[in-house]
Formats: sequence, C-alpha cells, structure tokens
Amino acid sequence: MNNILIVSNTLCFGGAESFSAQLFENLEQQYDNLHYAVFSRNMDLLERFPAIDRKKIHQFDDSDRTNTFKMLSKIFKVKKYLKDHNIDTIYCSQPDSALVFWLLKIFNKKIKIIYITMHVYENADAKEKFIWKTKLPNRSTDIFIGLSEYLSLQLKQKNKVDPSKVIINRLPVDINKFNVADKKDREQFNLPLNKRIVGICCRLYPIKRVDLFVEAFRHIEDEDTIGVIYGEGPEKERLLGMIKDFQLSDKVFLRPFIDNVNEIIPMFDLYLQTVDGPNLGLVTLEAFSSGVPVIMLADNEEERFMILDTYCNENVGGISTTDPKNIALKVLEILNISEKDGMPARCRKLAAEKYSWPAFLSINEKILKQLR
Repeated sequence: MNNILIVSNTLCFGGAESFSAQLFENLEQQYDNLHYAVFSRNMDLLERFPAIDRKKIHQFDDSDRTNTFKMLSKIFKVKKYLKDHNIDTIYCSQPDSALVFWLLKIFNKKIKIIYITMHVYENADAKEKFIWKTKLPNRSTDIFIGLSEYLSLQLKQKNKVDPSKVIINRLPVDINKFNVADKKDREQFNLPLNKRIVGICCRLYPIKRVDLFVEAFRHIEDEDTIGVIYGEGPEKERLLGMIKDFQLSDKVFLRPFIDNVNEIIPMFDLYLQTVDGPNLGLVTLEAFSSGVPVIMLADNEEERFMILDTYCNENVGGISTTDPKNIALKVLEILNISEKDGMPARCRKLAAEKYSWPAFLSINEKILKQLR
C-alpha cells in the first residue's frame, strides 16, 4: 500500500491548486494513508471545496505568500515530515514545490515522485525552464503524467525527459457537477430564452484574447445570436470600450466572473475558447461535460494538433484561425449544425469516456501498483 502525499505551492485560486484539491478529494475515497501539504497558509481555494477538512492539510510555512527560495528553505522540515509519516509516494504538479522533492530524492531513493504536467513548455517562465535544463526533474521523477497526448509529446521533445517514464492520463473534470441543462433555466441567470448564446468564462488577461471574441461579433449579423462574457481582470475596461466603439452593446454582454460556472456553461449554445497558444483549458472540458460544443483557435499546425488531441478527433466543435471574420463564420457554422448533428450528446459522451475522474483514477491505480 502506498503512503501518499499530495503537494501544492499554496491553495490560492489557480488551476494547479484546484487540480491538487480535486485529486485529494478523489484519492481520499480510496486510500487511508493519504496526506496533503502546502508551502503557505493561504487556503482561499477551499471555499470551493467545503468537503476538505483544513485540519488535514499540513503547512510547511505559515506565511501568506511563498516563492521558490522560501520553499527550498523548508527542505529539512519536509524531510522530517516524510520520515514521520512514512511517505513513499509524492504527487507534484508545480516545479517550485517539486524542486524540494527532486532534491530530496538525491539522498532518499526510496521515495517515488509522480509529476503531473499542467501546462505547455512555452508557458513556463525562465526559472522553470532553467530547472528542466538541469535534468534534475528527469533524474528524480519516477513517473511523468501528461494530461493529454500533446503534453506527453512535449515532455519528451521539449522537456527532454525519459520517454519510458511518460504516461498519458487525460485531465479529469467532475462531470457530475455539470449537466446538459434545459435552456429554459436561462431566466434565473438573466439570459434570454429566444437567443443563441455564445459564451466564455475566464480571467480577463491579454493571454486570454477575449478581444477576439468581441471583434468576431462585428461580423455576426444574425440578430438571434449574442455573446456573453463572464470575467474580471485588467482587460475589462478595454473590452467595455471595444463593445461601445463597435456599437455591440445589444450583442455582446460583459458580466462579472462567477464561481458557479457549472450552472452557467450549460446555458450556452456554444463555447468560444480564445486563449493564446496551445492550451488544454479545464473550461473546455467543462463545456463538453455540459453538452456544449467548443470552438478553439489555431494559426499553426502545432496548435491544430493540440486542439484535435483535446477533441480526441471527435466532432465536438470546430477550429478557426484568429481572424475575427473566420471566427464569425465558424461560430455560425457550428450553431447551425450543432443540434441536428447530435453534437451536444457527443460532447457529453466524450467527457464521460475520456475526461472523467473514474477514467483518470483507473489509470492512476495502475501507476501506483507499478511503483509499489
């Protein structure tokens, strides 16, 4: 039996942090010898995970913020914790906190490290790329999990890890929190019943390229199609200015970000994912879980490969270039064929078969048996 530790930098709001919390929730149902530790006292994220008992989470540091050097300074505390709790298997998904365990592995070969890759190599900062170039991650990690075929290829080709250590286990989403909803429920969210809704939910940062979402509606003349953006961030005022300047106030609506995306996304007819570069995006999978087709953007073959991999080569949406005119054409194309083509049902089926927690945990159990 594995004595497992799940590690996160902090428990602030973030994708890797959220994944670690979901992993803990799911593994806790299977294993008694499960532990959870962070390098900060920031646990704001747990507002979304009321079932997790804060007392079960060990803090290596009691400050609100952390960084690589502060985490490294706790290496002897971490070493003692591993010994006191007989930890033999460690899950990491962030290079900063993983670095502590990669270094400890040099002196303690008995511990097994599973590293879950959360983002593409291009999105790594200079510090992370330096860590990979030292080859320490490759030497100290027993299993690398790529959350898609594309990320697995990146691990081999760009992170230069041993291919024999790489296993594909697709990013899971709790599909039970998402349903293919009756659009009649739109009224409770102040959304119109008689319109086709193209939506997006994200932080309003330049990398999200929500300006392309707005610009696309300059070329969508169909009066029955509107766009709804749920988000907050530094791009908000610029986007509001674009909506005003392009006279789209009756077609594009910018609303505050909401936590209950599992209730909002099912109200959409189409999800337009505009984020920059090859990016899986958890919200894409949440749209599939809601039976909502997705359009993603690609301007080169690498980005197209990533998208087709996300779609598992199924017809669950479309691909457009970043040209707003092309986006508009693709939006109308998918909206016009979605229902009669059975796309919503296919989206939900894809989520259940490829991106559910049961599917992830089945492969994960095989990995743990391999490490025993």
